[in-house]
Amino acid sequence: MKFMIPLSAIFKRDLMLAMSYRLDFIIRVFSALFAVVLWYYLSMILKPDVSVTGTGDYFTYVVIGMALLGYINLMLYTFSQKIRQDQMVGTLEFIVASPTSPALLLFSSTLWEMAMETLHLAIYLLIAFAFGASFNVGSLLPMGLVFVLTLLSFGSLGIIAASFLIVFKRGEPITPFVAAFFALLGNIFFPAKILPPALKTLSLFIPLPYSVEAVRKLLTQGAGLMDVLPEINALLVFSLALVPAAVLSLNLSLKISRRYGLLSQY
Repeated sequence: MKFMIPLSAIFKRDLMLAMSYRLDFIIRVFSALFAVVLWYYLSMILKPDVSVTGTGDYFTYVVIGMALLGYINLMLYTFSQKIRQDQMVGTLEFIVASPTSPALLLFSSTLWEMAMETLHLAIYLLIAFAFGASFNVGSLLPMGLVFVLTLLSFGSLGIIAASFLIVFKRGEPITPFVAAFFALLGNIFFPAKILPPALKTLSLFIPLPYSVEAVRKLLTQGAGLMDVLPEINALLVFSLALVPAAVLSLNLSLKISRRYGLLSQY
């Protein structure tokens, strides 16, 4: 298939760049170790009521939330970073001139980062397990569905942010606010149900709480597909709404940029 040629080329480029910076892998391992140790000792001090978290094991609760947050931040930030990088080196015009869909090319630019983040996640959870995190893994099929739908939802938001960057050359001030807002409402450090009613209601309209809740069920309660079906259905709705919005916003931003010659500016 012809569209696989540019995708494989982008992945090969990112792989070669990563191999030239091998220290990055070591840094990722130590960052995982530091994060686990930090939350391990904090969990000795923070003892939330079982009625709040649904479990007396706050260490496992927050470790899973933080693991998923890494993927979310990857999706929110990476697209804008790739756009900015290609703008600065002058390759953005050549990339968007490819017959392959710009949205597909942009998404493929995160494949290597996703692979590295998956490895980082595995190391992170192994270290957490060594420190006493309690896992009871359920079915792998719903886990895969949850991850795919989560990546589609937040990847779409990342592409929308990158679309703003293409046109306005400024997207970074907004994305950190959005990421922090999602972390607050996303069941990462505490359940959204303890928030004020307005924020609790608002949390129902972002995909992160559904992703985190599903992953916690699958990793700690041995849940199966039917147990997380409500969360999967919610994530599917978000994906069906956000993916077309992302493609539309990217195509519109590229159309505007071509008209006014913005692709080569940064």
